[in-house]
Amino acid sequence: MAAANREAGRSLFSHEDVAAVHTWSDRLIENLERRSGFILMGDHNTAAELPPYATIGLQQGGGAWAKNHPRLRGITHVVQVVHRPGDYAPYVSEAQGMTKPHGLRLLPLADWIERTRDYLKPDMAWAVAPFAG
Repeated sequence: MAAANREAGRSLFSHEDVAAVHTWSDRLIENLERRSGFILMGDHNTAAELPPYATIGLQQGGGAWAKNHPRLRGITHVVQVVHRPGDYAPYVSEAQGMTKPHGLRLLPLADWIERTRDYLKPDMAWAVAPFAG
C-alpha cells in the first residue's frame, strides 16, 4: 500500500487502511472484505475469477495453536497474488509451515491452485480484493 501511494504520488490508502492489514490472517480477510465490499468463496477461487492481487484466506487447520486461538471462518493461512514485472504473470507468495516444502515460496498461480485444490472448497477458502474500494 505504501508503494502504491508513492507510485501514485498521492494517498490512495490511508493510515487506517494500512493498519487494518496488520493483524491475524482471519481478521485480514475480514477487514479487506469490509473495505472493498468484495469476497470470492470456495471453488470460485480460480485463475479466471480472482481479482488482481487477491489476498486469499484458507482454512488449513493449524494444529494445537489453532485450537487455542479460534479464528473467524477458521482461516489459519493467508496468501497474496503478486505479478511478475514485465509480463504480469501471476504468482502466489506465501509462508508455509503446514505443507512441504516449508518456508517462504513463490509459485505460479496455476501451480499453487493445483497444489491447494483440497482447500479451495466452499467454507474453506475466501479471496478478497485488497486494492479495491
